[in-house]
Amino acid sequence: MYDEILFLDFDGTITSEETLEGAMRLCVDPAEYAEKAQEMLAGRLTLAEVLHYGFSRIPSSRLDDILAYVRSVPVRPGFLELLQLMQARGVPVVVISGGLRPCVEEKLAPYRGLLLDVYSVALDCSGETMRLLSDYEDGQELMSKTRVMARYEYRRAVCAGDSYTDVRMASASQTVFARDALAKILQKNGQAYTPWSDFFDIARAISSSR
Repeated sequence: MYDEILFLDFDGTITSEETLEGAMRLCVDPAEYAEKAQEMLAGRLTLAEVLHYGFSRIPSSRLDDILAYVRSVPVRPGFLELLQLMQARGVPVVVISGGLRPCVEEKLAPYRGLLLDVYSVALDCSGETMRLLSDYEDGQELMSKTRVMARYEYRRAVCAGDSYTDVRMASASQTVFARDALAKILQKNGQAYTPWSDFFDIARAISSSR
């Protein structure tokens, strides 16, 4: 049983932009991508369906291009410092990502010793086109973050995210750091959150709360 645990999103949270969406834009026809995104927003497709469809259109040979793109996206400032603070406080950190495992693991490799666990979506490139595989797909999302959270025993959950895919994770946490789309949704829903720009902001907030 952990007294406290920190759950972090990856795309747009640890990375400075949404790399999963960026990979789709890089490899899928923009008009086709926009059409599927609109169908999702209209409720005719789920996020999982859009992602499965999109990556099934990407040749497996494009993996190197996707990895090169993700390498070019900076990690948000203060990430290492936040992880070091959490380690000093004995608070485990778990990354839960709907992103591609090869990309997530490579990007987080320098920090892996400071992370308890990392969850992401497996990528099968054995065929002509890519195939997404997730142990935590729930019909709506490729990565059900609350299902991952339920694997752990803890008294308090702290989370940080940026997107609508983090809404359920935020609802299941006692302390929430939100930015961008997530902040707008939580504000509309009347849920308390702390806004943040970089990980230094989160580190300062956590340090001042004790």
